[in-house]
Amino acid sequence: MPEVDRTTSRAVRRTVLGGVVGSFVEFYEFSVYAVLAATLAAVFFPAADPATGLLSSLAVFAVAFFARPLGGFVWGAVGDRIGRKRTLALTVILMSVATTLMGVLPGYATIGVAAPVLLIVLRFLQGVSAGGEISGAVSFIAEHSPVHRRGLYVGLISVGSVVGTLLGSVFPGILLLTLSTEAMQAWGWRLPLLLALPMGVIGLYIRRRLDETPHFTALREERARAANPVGAALRGGENRRLLVRSFLLIAVNAASFYMIVGYLPSFASKSLQLTGYQAFAPSLIALTACLVAEVLGAWWSDRIGRRTVLLVSGVGLLVLSYPSFLLITSGSFGLIAVGLVVFGLLAGGYAAVTNSTLTEMFPTRVRVSGHGITYNLSVALFGGSAPYLLTWLGAVTGSSLVGAFYVMILAVVSLPAVLRLRETAGRPLRTE
Repeated sequence: MPEVDRTTSRAVRRTVLGGVVGSFVEFYEFSVYAVLAATLAAVFFPAADPATGLLSSLAVFAVAFFARPLGGFVWGAVGDRIGRKRTLALTVILMSVATTLMGVLPGYATIGVAAPVLLIVLRFLQGVSAGGEISGAVSFIAEHSPVHRRGLYVGLISVGSVVGTLLGSVFPGILLLTLSTEAMQAWGWRLPLLLALPMGVIGLYIRRRLDETPHFTALREERARAANPVGAALRGGENRRLLVRSFLLIAVNAASFYMIVGYLPSFASKSLQLTGYQAFAPSLIALTACLVAEVLGAWWSDRIGRRTVLLVSGVGLLVLSYPSFLLITSGSFGLIAVGLVVFGLLAGGYAAVTNSTLTEMFPTRVRVSGHGITYNLSVALFGGSAPYLLTWLGAVTGSSLVGAFYVMILAVVSLPAVLRLRETAGRPLRTE
Protein backbone atom coordinates (compact mmCIF):
# COMPACT_ATOMS: atom_id res chain seq x y z
CA MET A 1 0.00 0.00 0.00
CA PRO A 2 1.77 3.17 -1.09
CA GLU A 3 1.79 6.37 0.91
CA VAL A 4 -0.55 9.09 -0.31
CA ASP A 5 0.76 11.71 -2.69
CA ARG A 6 3.21 14.25 -1.24
CA THR A 7 0.96 17.24 -1.80
CA THR A 8 -1.03 19.32 0.62
CA SER A 9 -4.30 19.14 -1.23
CA ARG A 10 -7.68 20.50 -0.36
CA ALA A 11 -8.87 16.94 0.23
CA VAL A 12 -6.15 16.31 2.81
CA ARG A 13 -6.94 19.56 4.63
CA ARG A 14 -10.64 18.60 4.71
CA THR A 15 -9.65 15.20 6.06
CA VAL A 16 -7.55 16.76 8.82
CA LEU A 17 -10.46 19.05 9.76
CA GLY A 18 -12.79 16.05 9.87
CA GLY A 19 -10.46 14.20 12.21
CA VAL A 20 -9.75 17.18 14.46
CA VAL A 21 -13.39 18.27 14.88
CA GLY A 22 -14.26 15.24 16.98
CA SER A 23 -11.28 15.77 19.24
CA PHE A 24 -12.38 19.38 19.70
CA VAL A 25 -15.94 18.34 20.62
CA GLU A 26 -14.75 15.54 22.92
CA PHE A 27 -12.42 17.70 24.97
CA TYR A 28 -14.82 20.62 25.09
CA GLU A 29 -17.39 18.36 26.70
CA PHE A 30 -14.91 16.75 29.08
CA SER A 31 -13.52 20.13 30.15
CA VAL A 32 -16.93 21.64 30.83
CA TYR A 33 -17.52 18.96 33.44
CA ALA A 34 -14.16 19.63 35.14
CA VAL A 35 -14.76 23.39 35.39
CA LEU A 36 -18.31 22.85 36.65
CA ALA A 37 -17.30 20.14 39.15
CA ALA A 38 -18.10 22.23 42.24
CA THR A 39 -21.44 23.40 40.79
CA LEU A 40 -22.41 19.89 39.71
CA ALA A 41 -21.52 18.63 43.19
CA ALA A 42 -24.13 21.01 44.62
CA VAL A 43 -26.73 20.08 41.98
CA PHE A 44 -26.36 16.29 41.92
CA PHE A 45 -25.23 15.35 45.43
CA PRO A 46 -26.57 15.97 48.96
CA ALA A 47 -25.59 19.38 50.33
CA ALA A 48 -24.65 18.22 53.85
CA ASP A 49 -20.89 17.92 53.15
CA PRO A 50 -19.51 20.10 50.32
CA ALA A 51 -16.07 18.42 50.44
CA THR A 52 -17.60 14.98 50.00
CA GLY A 53 -19.81 16.35 47.23
CA LEU A 54 -16.76 17.68 45.35
CA LEU A 55 -14.93 14.37 45.69
CA SER A 56 -18.08 12.57 44.47
CA SER A 57 -18.28 14.91 41.48
CA LEU A 58 -14.61 14.27 40.66
CA ALA A 59 -15.23 10.53 41.01
CA VAL A 60 -17.99 10.84 38.38
CA PHE A 61 -15.48 12.77 36.24
CA ALA A 62 -13.22 9.70 36.47
CA VAL A 63 -16.06 7.34 35.45
CA ALA A 64 -15.81 8.45 31.82
CA PHE A 65 -12.10 7.63 31.79
CA PHE A 66 -12.65 4.14 33.14
CA ALA A 67 -15.26 3.62 30.42
CA ARG A 68 -12.71 4.61 27.77
CA PRO A 69 -10.94 1.21 27.65
CA LEU A 70 -14.26 -0.45 26.84
CA GLY A 71 -14.74 2.12 24.07
CA GLY A 72 -11.21 1.42 22.87
CA PHE A 73 -11.91 -2.31 22.56
CA VAL A 74 -15.34 -1.89 20.97
CA TRP A 75 -14.67 0.99 18.59
CA GLY A 76 -11.19 -0.26 17.78
CA ALA A 77 -12.67 -3.48 16.48
CA VAL A 78 -15.39 -1.56 14.63
CA GLY A 79 -12.87 0.82 13.05
CA ASP A 80 -10.66 -2.02 11.86
CA ARG A 81 -13.63 -3.97 10.51
CA ILE A 82 -16.09 -1.50 8.94
CA GLY A 83 -13.80 1.47 8.40
CA ARG A 84 -12.46 4.63 9.99
CA LYS A 85 -14.99 7.02 8.44
CA ARG A 86 -18.20 5.38 9.67
CA THR A 87 -16.75 4.86 13.14
CA LEU A 88 -15.91 8.56 13.47
CA ALA A 89 -19.45 9.55 12.51
CA LEU A 90 -20.91 7.27 15.18
CA THR A 91 -18.58 8.38 17.99
CA VAL A 92 -19.14 12.12 17.55
CA ILE A 93 -22.92 11.67 17.67
CA LEU A 94 -22.84 9.40 20.73
CA MET A 95 -20.66 11.89 22.61
CA SER A 96 -22.86 14.86 21.75
CA VAL A 97 -26.14 13.11 22.57
CA ALA A 98 -24.83 11.93 25.95
CA THR A 99 -23.61 15.43 26.83
CA THR A 100 -26.85 17.07 25.72
CA LEU A 101 -28.89 14.66 27.85
CA MET A 102 -26.63 15.51 30.78
CA GLY A 103 -27.57 19.15 30.25
CA VAL A 104 -31.30 18.42 30.74
CA LEU A 105 -30.99 16.14 33.78
CA PRO A 106 -33.00 17.08 36.90
CA GLY A 107 -30.90 17.58 40.02
CA TYR A 108 -30.79 15.76 43.37
CA ALA A 109 -33.39 18.10 44.88
CA THR A 110 -35.90 17.03 42.21
CA ILE A 111 -35.42 13.27 41.74
CA GLY A 112 -33.10 12.31 44.60
CA VAL A 113 -30.55 9.55 44.16
CA ALA A 114 -31.65 8.95 40.56
CA ALA A 115 -29.89 12.21 39.60
CA PRO A 116 -26.31 11.09 40.34
CA VAL A 117 -27.11 7.62 38.96
CA LEU A 118 -28.21 9.08 35.60
CA LEU A 119 -25.22 11.43 35.63
CA ILE A 120 -22.92 8.43 36.04
CA VAL A 121 -24.64 6.57 33.17
CA LEU A 122 -24.22 9.53 30.81
CA ARG A 123 -20.59 10.07 31.85
CA PHE A 124 -20.03 6.38 31.13
CA LEU A 125 -21.47 6.81 27.62
CA GLN A 126 -19.23 9.84 27.11
CA GLY A 127 -16.26 7.69 28.01
CA VAL A 128 -17.26 4.85 25.69
CA SER A 129 -17.55 7.34 22.84
CA ALA A 130 -14.24 9.06 23.66
CA GLY A 131 -12.54 5.67 23.73
CA GLY A 132 -13.15 5.26 20.02
CA GLU A 133 -12.94 8.89 18.96
CA ILE A 134 -9.24 9.63 19.25
CA SER A 135 -8.03 6.23 18.04
CA GLY A 136 -10.21 6.37 14.97
CA ALA A 137 -9.23 9.97 14.28
CA VAL A 138 -5.47 9.46 14.49
CA SER A 139 -5.64 6.41 12.22
CA PHE A 140 -7.90 8.27 9.80
CA ILE A 141 -5.57 11.27 9.51
CA ALA A 142 -2.36 9.21 9.49
CA GLU A 143 -3.61 7.04 6.64
CA HIS A 144 -4.54 10.08 4.58
CA SER A 145 -1.39 12.11 5.30
CA PRO A 146 1.72 12.51 3.15
CA VAL A 147 4.67 10.88 4.89
CA HIS A 148 6.60 14.15 5.36
CA ARG A 149 3.64 15.86 7.10
CA ARG A 150 2.18 12.96 9.06
CA GLY A 151 3.53 14.09 12.42
CA LEU A 152 2.14 17.59 11.99
CA TYR A 153 -1.28 16.51 10.75
CA VAL A 154 -1.79 13.81 13.38
CA GLY A 155 -0.47 16.25 16.00
CA LEU A 156 -3.27 18.65 15.10
CA ILE A 157 -5.65 16.24 16.87
CA SER A 158 -3.92 17.18 20.13
CA VAL A 159 -4.19 20.83 19.11
CA GLY A 160 -7.93 20.32 18.62
CA SER A 161 -8.05 18.79 22.09
CA VAL A 162 -6.47 21.88 23.63
CA VAL A 163 -8.67 24.32 21.69
CA GLY A 164 -11.74 22.36 22.77
CA THR A 165 -10.46 22.37 26.34
CA LEU A 166 -9.89 26.12 26.21
CA LEU A 167 -13.45 26.75 25.03
CA GLY A 168 -14.73 24.24 27.57
CA SER A 169 -12.90 26.19 30.27
CA VAL A 170 -13.64 29.74 29.12
CA PHE A 171 -17.39 29.44 28.47
CA PRO A 172 -18.40 27.92 31.83
CA GLY A 173 -15.75 30.10 33.50
CA ILE A 174 -17.45 33.24 32.19
CA LEU A 175 -20.79 31.95 33.45
CA LEU A 176 -19.33 31.26 36.90
CA LEU A 177 -17.91 34.79 37.03
CA THR A 178 -21.04 36.58 35.80
CA LEU A 179 -23.92 34.58 37.28
CA SER A 180 -24.81 34.29 40.93
CA THR A 181 -24.26 30.96 42.69
CA GLU A 182 -28.02 30.47 42.81
CA ALA A 183 -28.47 31.14 39.09
CA MET A 184 -25.52 28.93 38.21
CA GLN A 185 -26.92 26.02 40.19
CA ALA A 186 -30.47 26.60 38.92
CA TRP A 187 -29.81 26.77 35.16
CA GLY A 188 -26.43 28.27 34.24
CA TRP A 189 -24.57 24.94 34.38
CA ARG A 190 -26.84 23.55 31.66
CA LEU A 191 -25.83 26.02 28.92
CA PRO A 192 -22.28 24.73 28.19
CA LEU A 193 -23.57 21.15 28.10
CA LEU A 194 -26.44 21.94 25.72
CA LEU A 195 -23.97 23.53 23.28
CA ALA A 196 -22.78 19.98 22.58
CA LEU A 197 -25.76 19.24 20.32
CA PRO A 198 -25.06 21.80 17.56
CA MET A 199 -21.35 20.94 17.82
CA GLY A 200 -22.17 17.29 17.23
CA VAL A 201 -24.40 18.08 14.24
CA ILE A 202 -21.62 20.15 12.64
CA GLY A 203 -19.10 17.38 13.32
CA LEU A 204 -21.35 14.76 11.76
CA TYR A 205 -21.96 16.93 8.68
CA ILE A 206 -18.20 17.36 8.13
CA ARG A 207 -17.40 13.68 8.67
CA ARG A 208 -20.11 12.34 6.37
CA ARG A 209 -18.49 14.22 3.49
CA LEU A 210 -15.08 12.57 3.96
CA ASP A 211 -13.57 9.69 1.98
CA GLU A 212 -12.44 6.43 3.54
CA THR A 213 -8.66 6.12 3.90
CA PRO A 214 -6.68 4.56 1.03
CA HIS A 215 -5.03 2.12 3.46
CA PHE A 216 -8.32 0.72 4.77
CA THR A 217 -9.84 0.69 1.27
CA ALA A 218 -6.92 -1.41 0.00
CA LEU A 219 -7.20 -3.69 3.03
CA ARG A 220 -10.89 -4.25 2.32
CA GLU A 221 -10.34 -4.86 -1.39
CA GLU A 222 -7.60 -7.38 -0.63
CA ARG A 223 -9.93 -9.11 1.87
CA ALA A 224 -7.15 -8.80 4.43
CA ARG A 225 -9.18 -7.39 7.34
CA ALA A 226 -8.75 -9.24 10.62
CA ALA A 227 -11.86 -11.20 11.65
CA ASN A 228 -11.13 -10.24 15.26
CA PRO A 229 -8.89 -7.13 15.26
CA VAL A 230 -8.63 -6.96 19.06
CA GLY A 231 -7.63 -10.62 19.26
CA ALA A 232 -5.12 -10.11 16.44
CA ALA A 233 -3.59 -7.13 18.27
CA LEU A 234 -3.23 -9.20 21.46
CA ARG A 235 -1.71 -12.28 19.81
CA GLY A 236 2.00 -12.92 19.53
CA GLY A 237 4.98 -11.88 21.63
CA GLU A 238 5.92 -8.93 19.41
CA ASN A 239 2.38 -7.53 19.44
CA ARG A 240 2.17 -7.78 23.22
CA ARG A 241 5.52 -6.02 23.61
CA LEU A 242 4.21 -3.23 21.37
CA LEU A 243 1.07 -2.92 23.48
CA VAL A 244 3.02 -2.73 26.74
CA ARG A 245 5.45 -0.18 25.30
CA SER A 246 2.57 1.94 24.01
CA PHE A 247 0.77 1.76 27.34
CA LEU A 248 3.86 2.95 29.24
CA LEU A 249 4.65 5.61 26.64
CA ILE A 250 1.29 7.31 27.25
CA ALA A 251 1.56 7.33 31.07
CA VAL A 252 3.26 10.70 31.59
CA ASN A 253 1.23 12.25 28.75
CA ALA A 254 -2.01 11.21 30.47
CA ALA A 255 -0.82 12.43 33.87
CA SER A 256 0.44 15.83 32.74
CA PHE A 257 -2.35 16.73 30.31
CA TYR A 258 -5.28 15.59 32.41
CA MET A 259 -3.81 17.24 35.46
CA ILE A 260 -4.09 20.53 33.57
CA VAL A 261 -7.62 19.73 32.38
CA GLY A 262 -9.12 18.07 35.45
CA TYR A 263 -7.00 19.00 38.48
CA LEU A 264 -5.91 22.61 38.04
CA PRO A 265 -9.42 24.17 38.13
CA SER A 266 -10.19 22.90 41.64
CA PHE A 267 -6.53 23.14 42.75
CA ALA A 268 -6.48 26.85 41.88
CA SER A 269 -9.42 27.67 44.13
CA LYS A 270 -8.91 25.15 46.95
CA SER A 271 -5.11 25.08 47.35
CA LEU A 272 -3.93 28.31 45.75
CA GLN A 273 -6.86 30.28 47.21
CA LEU A 274 -7.39 32.12 43.92
CA THR A 275 -10.73 33.80 43.32
CA GLY A 276 -12.55 35.50 40.45
CA TYR A 277 -10.82 35.43 37.08
CA GLN A 278 -7.55 34.35 38.70
CA ALA A 279 -9.13 31.02 39.68
CA PHE A 280 -9.48 30.15 35.98
CA ALA A 281 -6.18 31.66 34.86
CA PRO A 282 -3.93 28.68 35.80
CA SER A 283 -5.69 26.26 33.45
CA LEU A 284 -5.88 28.85 30.66
CA ILE A 285 -2.18 29.79 30.97
CA ALA A 286 -1.05 26.16 31.03
CA LEU A 287 -3.33 25.22 28.12
CA THR A 288 -2.13 28.14 25.99
CA ALA A 289 1.49 27.12 26.56
CA CYS A 290 0.47 23.53 25.82
CA LEU A 291 -1.14 24.61 22.53
CA VAL A 292 2.01 26.41 21.34
CA ALA A 293 4.21 23.44 22.24
CA GLU A 294 1.91 20.97 20.48
CA VAL A 295 2.08 22.83 17.18
CA LEU A 296 5.85 23.24 17.35
CA GLY A 297 6.46 19.71 18.66
CA ALA A 298 4.35 18.09 15.93
CA TRP A 299 6.07 20.20 13.25
CA TRP A 300 9.55 19.43 14.59
CA SER A 301 8.81 15.72 14.86
CA ASP A 302 8.67 15.50 11.05
CA ARG A 303 12.17 17.01 10.93
CA ILE A 304 14.07 15.68 13.94
CA GLY A 305 11.99 12.59 14.73
CA ARG A 306 9.28 11.54 17.16
CA ARG A 307 11.73 9.92 19.58
CA THR A 308 13.79 13.08 20.04
CA VAL A 309 10.75 15.25 20.82
CA LEU A 310 9.47 12.65 23.30
CA LEU A 311 12.85 12.36 25.03
CA VAL A 312 13.35 16.11 25.40
CA SER A 313 9.81 16.66 26.71
CA GLY A 314 9.83 13.58 28.95
CA VAL A 315 13.17 14.43 30.56
CA GLY A 316 11.92 17.99 30.98
CA LEU A 317 8.83 16.77 32.86
CA LEU A 318 11.02 14.59 35.08
CA VAL A 319 13.48 17.37 35.93
CA LEU A 320 11.31 20.50 35.89
CA SER A 321 7.92 19.43 37.30
CA TYR A 322 9.04 20.00 40.89
CA PRO A 323 10.52 23.48 40.24
CA SER A 324 7.39 24.34 38.22
CA PHE A 325 5.10 23.42 41.12
CA LEU A 326 7.27 25.37 43.55
CA LEU A 327 6.57 28.41 41.37
CA ILE A 328 2.89 27.51 40.98
CA THR A 329 2.46 27.34 44.77
CA SER A 330 4.63 30.41 45.51
CA GLY A 331 1.73 32.78 46.17
CA SER A 332 2.95 35.32 43.61
CA PHE A 333 0.73 35.36 40.53
CA GLY A 334 3.68 36.27 38.27
CA LEU A 335 5.68 33.25 39.48
CA ILE A 336 2.58 31.07 39.25
CA ALA A 337 2.27 32.04 35.58
CA VAL A 338 5.94 31.20 34.91
CA GLY A 339 5.55 27.76 36.50
CA LEU A 340 2.41 27.09 34.50
CA VAL A 341 4.05 28.09 31.21
CA VAL A 342 7.02 25.79 31.82
CA PHE A 343 4.80 22.87 32.79
CA GLY A 344 2.38 23.52 29.90
CA LEU A 345 5.19 23.67 27.32
CA LEU A 346 6.64 20.37 28.46
CA ALA A 347 3.24 18.63 28.65
CA GLY A 348 2.33 19.96 25.20
CA GLY A 349 5.62 18.92 23.64
CA TYR A 350 5.14 15.34 24.81
CA ALA A 351 1.47 15.23 23.81
CA ALA A 352 2.31 16.55 20.34
CA VAL A 353 3.83 13.29 19.12
CA THR A 354 2.34 10.50 21.23
CA ASN A 355 -0.54 9.84 18.83
CA SER A 356 1.59 9.83 15.69
CA THR A 357 4.11 7.56 17.40
CA LEU A 358 1.45 5.08 18.52
CA THR A 359 -0.41 4.92 15.23
CA GLU A 360 2.86 4.33 13.35
CA MET A 361 3.72 1.37 15.60
CA PHE A 362 0.77 -0.81 14.51
CA PRO A 363 -0.04 -2.32 11.08
CA THR A 364 -3.16 -1.26 9.17
CA ARG A 365 -5.33 -4.27 10.05
CA VAL A 366 -5.08 -3.57 13.84
CA ARG A 367 -4.12 0.11 13.87
CA VAL A 368 -7.29 1.46 15.50
CA SER A 369 -7.47 -1.45 17.95
CA GLY A 370 -3.80 -1.24 18.95
CA HIS A 371 -4.00 2.49 19.58
CA GLY A 372 -7.41 2.25 21.25
CA ILE A 373 -6.47 -0.50 23.70
CA THR A 374 -3.23 1.04 24.93
CA TYR A 375 -4.12 4.71 24.81
CA ASN A 376 -7.40 4.37 26.65
CA LEU A 377 -6.12 1.98 29.31
CA SER A 378 -3.24 4.31 30.09
CA VAL A 379 -5.41 7.43 30.10
CA ALA A 380 -7.95 5.72 32.37
CA LEU A 381 -5.34 4.61 34.87
CA PHE A 382 -3.03 7.62 34.92
CA GLY A 383 -5.19 10.48 33.62
CA GLY A 384 -8.80 10.00 34.61
CA SER A 385 -7.96 9.16 38.20
CA ALA A 386 -5.56 12.10 38.60
CA PRO A 387 -8.04 14.82 39.72
CA TYR A 388 -9.62 12.60 42.37
CA LEU A 389 -6.36 10.98 43.48
CA LEU A 390 -4.42 14.24 43.74
CA THR A 391 -7.27 16.05 45.51
CA TRP A 392 -7.44 13.21 48.04
CA LEU A 393 -3.65 13.01 48.46
CA GLY A 394 -3.43 16.77 48.90
CA ALA A 395 -6.04 16.59 51.66
CA VAL A 396 -4.35 13.65 53.40
CA THR A 397 -0.75 14.90 53.20
CA GLY A 398 -1.40 18.62 53.37
CA SER A 399 1.08 19.06 50.50
CA SER A 400 0.36 21.18 47.46
CA LEU A 401 3.23 19.52 45.54
CA VAL A 402 1.68 16.07 45.07
CA GLY A 403 1.01 16.86 41.41
CA ALA A 404 4.73 17.34 40.74
CA PHE A 405 5.68 14.01 42.31
CA TYR A 406 2.89 12.25 40.40
CA VAL A 407 4.20 13.48 37.04
CA MET A 408 7.82 12.74 37.96
CA ILE A 409 7.00 9.14 38.90
CA LEU A 410 5.18 8.58 35.62
CA ALA A 411 8.00 10.20 33.64
CA VAL A 412 10.26 7.51 35.13
CA VAL A 413 7.71 4.93 33.91
CA SER A 414 7.47 6.37 30.38
CA LEU A 415 11.06 7.22 29.51
CA PRO A 416 12.35 3.61 29.26
CA ALA A 417 9.59 2.93 26.71
CA VAL A 418 10.65 6.02 24.75
CA LEU A 419 14.28 4.88 24.74
CA ARG A 420 13.25 1.55 23.20
CA LEU A 421 11.28 3.15 20.35
CA ARG A 422 12.22 2.62 16.74
CA GLU A 423 12.10 5.96 14.93
CA THR A 424 9.11 6.06 12.56
CA ALA A 425 9.18 9.64 11.25
CA GLY A 426 9.57 9.84 7.49
CA ARG A 427 8.82 6.13 6.99
CA PRO A 428 5.81 4.49 5.33
CA LEU A 429 3.05 3.27 7.62
CA ARG A 430 3.25 -0.38 8.56
CA THR A 431 1.09 -2.70 6.48
CA GLU A 432 2.14 -5.94 8.14
